[in-house]
Amino acid sequence: MKRSAAGVVTDQLAPRDAAEERPDPAPVQAPASSPLAEAILTGNEKDVERSAKEWAALCNRDLGAAVLQAVSLTLELAGLPGAVSSDDLEAQPALLLARLPEWVREQQLDPTIYPFLPTARRAKQSVLNFEKFWARGLQDQSGAALLDSQLVATLRGWMLELPNATIRSVRHSATIAALAIAEALSKQQGQLQRAHETLFRQLEASRGTVNQRQEAQLKRDVHASAAHARDMGMACTQLLEIVVPRRGRDVSENIRLYTLDKVDRLMMEQPDLYVRGVWTARVFLMVHDPSAEVRLKAISVIQHWYAPNKKRSDAVQEHLETFAQKSLSHLVERVADVDARVAAAALRCLALPSLAERLKDDEFDTLVNLVIGSRDTLVREEAALFINAHVFQEPGICTKEKPKKRGGDGSRDDGGLVGEDDRDDPLGNSGDTLRDLYNSETSLSMLVEYLENYMGDKLRITERVVGAFWPRAPSLAHWSTMVNLCLVGESQGPGRDPVTPKQRLALLYIMEAAVRRADADVKNARTSNEKDAAALKMNEACVYIIPELPRLLDMCRPEEQHTLLLSHTCKMLIDYAVDNAQSQVLVNAKALCIALRKAIEASSPMDTSKYCADSLLSLARNFDEAKQTFLDLSKSVHHQCVELLQSEGFAERIEELRPVISCFMILANRGIDMSFGSMTLLNKFVELLESRVPWMKEKAAAVAAAAESGEAIKEEIEPEMTTEDGSRAKRRRKGARPEGVPDVRLSLQLLESACISVMWHVRMAFWVESQSSGSAEDKTAAESQVAEMLQGFGNLENMRAKLPEVVSRLRAVCIELIQTDQSIYIKFHAYFAYMCLLQIAIGVSDKFSLEVEPGGLPAGPTGWGATFEVRLPKEHQEVLWSYLNSFYQSVSDVDSEGVAFNSDGHRIDAQGRLPSPSQGTMTSVRFLAQQCMEAPGEDPEAFGTLDGLPRVDELMLTVLVSRAILESELDDVYEGPLGLLLLTQCDRSRPKPLRDIAVNLMRRLRDQSKFSEDLAVQYYAMQHEAIEGVFRCSGVKAAISLSMTFTRLWGFQTVDYLERPLYVVLKEAVVSCVTADKLRLPLLDAYLAWIKTDFVQDSRCKEIADELLRRCAFLGLDAEYPVQVSRMLKKLRQLVPIEEEGFGAADADEVEITSVTRQPQPQSAEPPPETSCRNCGSFNLPESNFCRGCGQKLEVQPMAVSATPGRYWRVSEEAKARAMHFVERLKTDADES
Repeated sequence: MKRSAAGVVTDQLAPRDAAEERPDPAPVQAPASSPLAEAILTGNEKDVERSAKEWAALCNRDLGAAVLQAVSLTLELAGLPGAVSSDDLEAQPALLLARLPEWVREQQLDPTIYPFLPTARRAKQSVLNFEKFWARGLQDQSGAALLDSQLVATLRGWMLELPNATIRSVRHSATIAALAIAEALSKQQGQLQRAHETLFRQLEASRGTVNQRQEAQLKRDVHASAAHARDMGMACTQLLEIVVPRRGRDVSENIRLYTLDKVDRLMMEQPDLYVRGVWTARVFLMVHDPSAEVRLKAISVIQHWYAPNKKRSDAVQEHLETFAQKSLSHLVERVADVDARVAAAALRCLALPSLAERLKDDEFDTLVNLVIGSRDTLVREEAALFINAHVFQEPGICTKEKPKKRGGDGSRDDGGLVGEDDRDDPLGNSGDTLRDLYNSETSLSMLVEYLENYMGDKLRITERVVGAFWPRAPSLAHWSTMVNLCLVGESQGPGRDPVTPKQRLALLYIMEAAVRRADADVKNARTSNEKDAAALKMNEACVYIIPELPRLLDMCRPEEQHTLLLSHTCKMLIDYAVDNAQSQVLVNAKALCIALRKAIEASSPMDTSKYCADSLLSLARNFDEAKQTFLDLSKSVHHQCVELLQSEGFAERIEELRPVISCFMILANRGIDMSFGSMTLLNKFVELLESRVPWMKEKAAAVAAAAESGEAIKEEIEPEMTTEDGSRAKRRRKGARPEGVPDVRLSLQLLESACISVMWHVRMAFWVESQSSGSAEDKTAAESQVAEMLQGFGNLENMRAKLPEVVSRLRAVCIELIQTDQSIYIKFHAYFAYMCLLQIAIGVSDKFSLEVEPGGLPAGPTGWGATFEVRLPKEHQEVLWSYLNSFYQSVSDVDSEGVAFNSDGHRIDAQGRLPSPSQGTMTSVRFLAQQCMEAPGEDPEAFGTLDGLPRVDELMLTVLVSRAILESELDDVYEGPLGLLLLTQCDRSRPKPLRDIAVNLMRRLRDQSKFSEDLAVQYYAMQHEAIEGVFRCSGVKAAISLSMTFTRLWGFQTVDYLERPLYVVLKEAVVSCVTADKLRLPLLDAYLAWIKTDFVQDSRCKEIADELLRRCAFLGLDAEYPVQVSRMLKKLRQLVPIEEEGFGAADADEVEITSVTRQPQPQSAEPPPETSCRNCGSFNLPESNFCRGCGQKLEVQPMAVSATPGRYWRVSEEAKARAMHFVERLKTDADES
């Protein structure tokens, strides 16, 4: 290569006009692994610098070789070594890109794996080395020489085309090279511009002092330097203007991310780019990128723009302020991003003062409400910091973030938010007690004020606010300050004004949430340091709060919500203090027990009584006063129940029973038999439930009569309520609840109380029976323990004798409630009460029976090993089946409605104090039942205040009633009609949560089929019965769909112990489909899927086919088989080779194989019948056994057999092999066509 005086390449890069004078040299291929690539991928900074200098020197010696090396390096780093030659440099770059994909396929390269891939080793360092190579290699040369030698123009031409390649790795590597070149040219342009300005100043200063020749030379130099600076700037701008927009929309996330990062660096180096609105707009548009990483990077770039920076010029600052006004709303949208990191970064960016002051009121409220509205902890914490900076007064309630050490994640670079420093104490305490107390009260007061202004009626989710501020707000663990603020104004001394009830409620919400969070930190701590810090907070909470609990309970008793929150706080603290006896806590046990008993006996919410009872039981582990208080309370509630139930005017006082039964139920659930063995009390509960059944029947009859007549139910005057003086009488709806009949709330409580009492009675009786097999001393000790539990109210012998009768009555009333009641809550509660009683009966069936004979006596042992049988009457099964089927009908279309169901948790809207705060003990079903039990109003059932369940709740109940069938231990439940009905829900058209339960039942049946052949037969028989039932109810299409679902669940391969049971059931199922009326023939198509290879042996398929033919012959259907029978026979014969008479597989071995000729046969007067394939319709030779079109086995029509031997083909082994190969090829061609 030669260089002219002007430095222009005249040999290889110029057009070759004299190509005919000498032959073209052979193309020069780049090496497979060049030293330059090794320096980029594995070298250090010095190696890269040395390689860059060598390449710069090569540019001065041989420009063509330098360009070839640069382009080859770019492609080699894209995973395509040797892709470019010297001939490619003489052509257009687009030609190389056009042939590159074909070249990659020829070389069998994998361009998806290349050194710059983010998952590759040293990928980040390799990218940095590549950028340094271009920067050093171009900066070591003169800018004027770069332009004059056409190196800039050549590289620009290649780097404008290579980033448009169809291969992703080439685009990535070329984008890195193009932007690195643009950055280097930008610096060269700056140097040229400074040189031009210097020369211009020299020209201005030399006017009149130099001669004309020198002045003319200076003018030429000024003009040349201006042209060089302009040309260099144009080259840089052209690279950026073309590469950046296209690669910013690249399909590759890595390329878009790198382009954005490079633009950010260029804008920091060239502040003038800020003034150009196109560059800020390009960066801002990437906040809507499909990739979360790109969005995150774009938001961090914008955050850097608006961070305080005194070095930024006024023009840039003004442009950014104008741009913020137009684009702020789009940034606010990102706080709702699906990626929590992006949403948190957007919040962090908007928290900057320059952006926060431009937010509109609705946008500001949106950001503030994220502290409770977001589901992500990271977003809530960022929203808390936003509130701390822009809602709270200085210095806020959050502490400063400690400076991050080298190597930290750097997720926050705003220096933290203003607040008190907590470096002296892990809780944020310093040496000045008065200052800490003032700061603590101020912080809590600000938080309470925020809850009042922004939370309103959403105080129930204060735990989210506390959780968001918890890591950075030490005042949330200042328990003494919380207690003092709650008690402000209660003493007689002068001082501060008392807090309002709403402020105290907010304080109690904060206290409860903080204690719950501290308790969770103790349980979830991973390291010893974390556990010690969390335990320190809980110990201080016990020290400061527990001694003040009696005063707080007395003060909060008039307010239900206050008492509820305080009772839960009391439960958590006392449980922790009792479990951690090493923490010495001063407790006035007597005063606390009195306060807890008052809270339980008051007409308070059920959760309040529950938490207080739990606290009392925890105290009873250490204090005898608490144990005696709990026992006295239980006796008192028992006496109140007995007095109310036995009073003469009970029908008029039935509403007084509800709070007493509520307390009865809560205490019975906590750890004591509240009936004390009294069968009279238990019978009263059952009688009250039985009294509801006639009213429900009457109400249903009235509704049916009104519907039949087309008239609505009218209101009428109760005759007994008419007064003599003509005063206005009370009106009621026809069929209204009579006096003495429990409403839905009381009925639910009675059902649960009766079931719990039965559990206690069975437990005591079983304990005594189990100890009877031992020594006499063990039996006596067990009887004495039971006598102590009965406390003289009941008798063990009487309880044991009457227990089966009471259980039978309770089961019967549950069935009647399921059948007749109109409340979905009562029916659901009664259903689970019945299933629970069945499980209890199974659990004690080895000791005694809970069944009653028709004569009223307990049932005797009838099972194996003198065990007692648990019976499920047929009429009970019918009621349960109808109830279960009603659920399945109601959720048939739930998938099409888009109902979101999550088996791990149930999302609800917080309303008032519901759901009550808990430590994960509140279940979805319990919440629904308790919500109904505590429904407000005099009679919510009569006035219609109990709304129907939403679809998601209805689906949840359906799943739960199905789980009761799946998890039952009674054979008549999961193997009977109920189990069959559940199996029908395996179909894909059913809701997925319900389908999962049905599939689990099928797996359970399969698992137990390995124990005996009878159970294996039952496994398939239940599937057969399920298909039969679906066929009778929904038709053949539904039956086929269910059958195919079953076969998919069988898997790909069967086991030996299931082969014969499948044959037995399949044979019976197939034969039973053929009837004289032909109504069941379509059901044969449902069992076609059961005939699977490796599941049914060939010999058994032949037996099923023979039995089917005999059945058809018996019913006279053999003259012309129905279509369904023909399909079944064809399916069976596919697995059984059909042999012609007179020639079988054994005869084929005896045939003399000589040639491919056919023996002559006497001509028949009738033409040979054609054999057509029923599968594809192709016509075949009369003697053909396989179709020439699809290869399927043919049903050969019988032909007249000639006495002349040799009517079969006689072929050699070679010809036979060729023929079989030809048949296989025909089958393949048919499948492809």
